[in-house]
Amino acid sequence: MSERRGAADPALPLTYDECRARFRRAAADAGLPARQRTISARGPEGQRLSVDWVRWGPPEPRHLLMVLSGVHGVEGFLGSAVQCDLIGRQERLPAAADVGVLVVHAVNPWGMAWSRRVNESNVDLNRNWRRDDSEPPANPAYEELHPLACPDTPGLPPVDELAGRAAELLEHHGYPWLRDGLTGGQYTHPDGLHYGGARTEESNRILESILGGFGRVERAFVLDLHTGHGPTGGVTLLSDRSIGSDQDRTLRSLSEEWTVESTADGRTGSTGRIANGIRDSFGAGSVSTSAEFGTVDDLEQLAATYQEHWVHRHGDLNDDDHAAVVRRYRACFTPDDPTWAGACRRQGARVLDRALDTVIGWGTTASGSASG
Repeated sequence: MSERRGAADPALPLTYDECRARFRRAAADAGLPARQRTISARGPEGQRLSVDWVRWGPPEPRHLLMVLSGVHGVEGFLGSAVQCDLIGRQERLPAAADVGVLVVHAVNPWGMAWSRRVNESNVDLNRNWRRDDSEPPANPAYEELHPLACPDTPGLPPVDELAGRAAELLEHHGYPWLRDGLTGGQYTHPDGLHYGGARTEESNRILESILGGFGRVERAFVLDLHTGHGPTGGVTLLSDRSIGSDQDRTLRSLSEEWTVESTADGRTGSTGRIANGIRDSFGAGSVSTSAEFGTVDDLEQLAATYQEHWVHRHGDLNDDDHAAVVRRYRACFTPDDPTWAGACRRQGARVLDRALDTVIGWGTTASGSASG
């Protein structure tokens, strides 16, 4: 394969505006029209924010590769770059294949612009998919954890207090209780961590409307790009299906280098996941995964999230210490490290190429069956 366009430049854009400009320029360079839907909330400078997307392939494909970035806003910078790289390789799609590609940029543009995981309503969009249509399960563990995770202290809470109390709870309840209680999603504390919302949020409604243009799709591969989880610089493909399932086998077939991690253990985090919900709107045999590019360890991420959330609720970004908290938080999900960025962009290109090859294979098999 020829050298991937952009792969020699490992630097990641530093702002949402730059990401969006690069995305739309990549589309223009590839001769693809970029579409957009503006959200109501504004950016730090009062600028308009939008969900943008491009597509290529036949108008009504039977098979689809869908790639999302920025569901968790602060994690969207690597995903944006990987999407731009994919658009630069759009000629890889055979003209005769009954396959389409849909690339949706910055599902949570407000979070990207403000360096937050959540959206303007403090909603974790990946706990919010089609919230209007379902009543999520309770998360009783979070009820106990909320005062610890979101303290109303007069000053920036020290991390050692969180660590000490968390260690006590870990010893008493075990790791799965603590993990799922904190990160699985909760629907009772609008000011809390991983809040899934009381209604379907605007960005997710926009995403649903984009899908309306793909009514003929029979089988889809949905890839949601994230950063944070897993070993630094490594790729972890999260799957809500059990080990040995068709989805699990498909993901494992992409590369032996990447970890496939099943989350099919009954944890609360199965609710509201965007990639899984989109997959379920298509036919049998469709596949979904959240592709995680590892950054720093879980404890460092937890500590950074703990303080960043306090700053959002009680702090002042004009205060140097509070602004430093936000910078550390962002660096946990977009490290200021060209080596990491370059390695992850190369890995990301391979993930998307292997996924596209899989979908092209579906189209080839279907065509062969039809002609036979």
